[in-house]
Amino acid sequence: MKFLSHNQIGSRRTTACAFTLAEMLIAITVFMMVIGAMVCLQIFALRIYTLAATKTSATAGGRKVLQQMRDQIRGANQVYVGNCSSDGSTFLAITNGNLAQGSALKILSSTNPMPYVVYYLDTTSTAPTNNLMQYTLTLTYSNNIVIGTNITSAMLASYITNLIVFDAEDYTNHILTNSQNNQVFRITMQFSQWEYPIAVIGGQSLNAYDYYQLRTKITRRAPEID
Repeated sequence: MKFLSHNQIGSRRTTACAFTLAEMLIAITVFMMVIGAMVCLQIFALRIYTLAATKTSATAGGRKVLQQMRDQIRGANQVYVGNCSSDGSTFLAITNGNLAQGSALKILSSTNPMPYVVYYLDTTSTAPTNNLMQYTLTLTYSNNIVIGTNITSAMLASYITNLIVFDAEDYTNHILTNSQNNQVFRITMQFSQWEYPIAVIGGQSLNAYDYYQLRTKITRRAPEID
């Protein structure tokens, strides 16, 4: 049998030591700081995502509406700028001698007065917002004979802040006062969009909004002689 010396037994006992209370507190403190930094980073990332998602949705929605109007104007036979009733059923075109700008745009695909599409700004909504609406009148047929009409209405955009959405210009960007074949139709949408869920301003909790503007110019592909 081999006996261990007293020094060997003591050296082995000293290597099996535990954390002291101070070391445990330091480790917990460092761990909590790391967790806090990760939580702060996550909250910051969520705020950036909210801001980016809001701007992306506003831009995407507005561009979708502009693209729809662009395609219809390019393939139209007649396009008129004017103003419209709150339900879209009555359209009044701007007469010669007046600036061709208004809150509504009427698009006809042929020389016939029907069918047609009217885009107009509805300022009579019960909600505190102006809505861009689409009023569409189509014809119903039976054995190639018109037997009636079909009317549909849809909201395309909300929170529009400008009242003049449509105007007709010439090639020099001047608003026309008479009907021309080569007129360019400018569409401008200025609207407010919710940006942050809650913002504390002056000690009060308020909704924060950002403001956007989308603008495009469109002309018909092959204008007809009016």
